[in-house]
Amino acid sequence: MKKKNTTAELGMYKENISKALFQNADIRELILGDTSGMSASQMRDAFKEHIKSHLFIDDTITETDSFIFYDVRCPYLDTNVKGCQVIMYVICHRDILDNYIKDGYYGNRADILTQMVEDTLVNDEEVANSFGIGKLTLDSIDIYNATRFYGRTITLNVPTFR
Repeated sequence: MKKKNTTAELGMYKENISKALFQNADIRELILGDTSGMSASQMRDAFKEHIKSHLFIDDTITETDSFIFYDVRCPYLDTNVKGCQVIMYVICHRDILDNYIKDGYYGNRADILTQMVEDTLVNDEEVANSFGIGKLTLDSIDIYNATRFYGRTITLNVPTFR
């Protein structure tokens, strides 16, 4: 059996992350608001404007809104083992940071969105186990603080083998 290229796997991880985030109705509602008048393709297109598979933010965002930026890296590659990490910026514009409440979630809008991302990628067993050998795990949580945006930087580990 031909082994997968690691670089191709990184792209597949990105596609799986985007798909999992889109499937979470709570994340869609926080990011898009009321979607009852949108078709499925309109909803997907609008969602893609807020979920980006790169970490470049400067001059990218002009809206007062919520966003998730992410990328995947391999901090170590060995002959038999490799490890991957997902780095995510879960951010909200400062003007809307404190105007969102959702039952079962705590903190400001960025905190709530971060909890929803964790529920989707880590706490959903099917999703957490779909990235490699072993479970996708939350490794660290840090603060993202910029001029207009505030939120969390989270790192997820993806244990995998060649």
